[in-house]
Amino acid sequence: AHYRPDSVVSVYSNMSNHPWKEVKVLLKQAVETALPNLDESVRHWIKGNGTEPAPELQSSTRNLRYFESDLLGHPLTDLVFPGANYICDSVTRPLVPYYLSLLDLLAWRNPITENLNRASLVPGLREVGNWPVNTWGSVYPRSGWVQQSSPPKAAAVIAQRTADIVINGGQLRVRKQLRGGRVNLWPPYRIRENNASTAKWQMLHPVKQKDCTVFGKNDLAGIADWGGGKVDSKNTYMWSLWRPYKCCPRRGQVFLGSDDIHGYP
Repeated sequence: AHYRPDSVVSVYSNMSNHPWKEVKVLLKQAVETALPNLDESVRHWIKGNGTEPAPELQSSTRNLRYFESDLLGHPLTDLVFPGANYICDSVTRPLVPYYLSLLDLLAWRNPITENLNRASLVPGLREVGNWPVNTWGSVYPRSGWVQQSSPPKAAAVIAQRTADIVINGGQLRVRKQLRGGRVNLWPPYRIRENNASTAKWQMLHPVKQKDCTVFGKNDLAGIADWGGGKVDSKNTYMWSLWRPYKCCPRRGQVFLGSDDIHGYP
């Protein structure tokens, strides 16, 4: 058993600020092609800046933030290198979009679609952190809106929600389902916040970190906030998601060579 990166989650205020340049170009082209066929109100939503609420609402919703998000297969999923046979196959494919919030428009922008879920009704049931002492935000409802004063923490909650939608599923969500396991492969089927045995996060932007961790660290007693040094001026964030895989080692699939032995004389 081992951890491996199988997806990349991007969180951004609007499409123009996508942290992944190559993906931003493709996404922008696709959206611009579809925009003329959409209602004017929908076009306004997509083009709008989700960093902060409208000016007339800021006094009552000072910490309310909105983000778009997407989850793509990790680009190194199928990379061939010495020793690759000792790493389990991933359930994702490189750069395949498994979730785009712009396609899940109705549910992502309207929390009411999941307000009747038990996790939305019971405080502390699905919290990133430990409710009520230390909470970054609730996983449910899984929308783009989050109440959090720290932008990096808010983006982390959005990333957790995005992964939860793709991996754990849910009704009425527009997503691409992950592949199932093959023979002798047991991929992780669920993800749970605050639980490193189901998944770990590695920040790629705006700070590139070498270590992996879970969201929800209690920094109330510390001098510095977890988000300190991680605030991006354009409110764009990106993480690599590492999950535990189990598989049997491959045997008898490597050709070592051959020799022809002729009888004598």
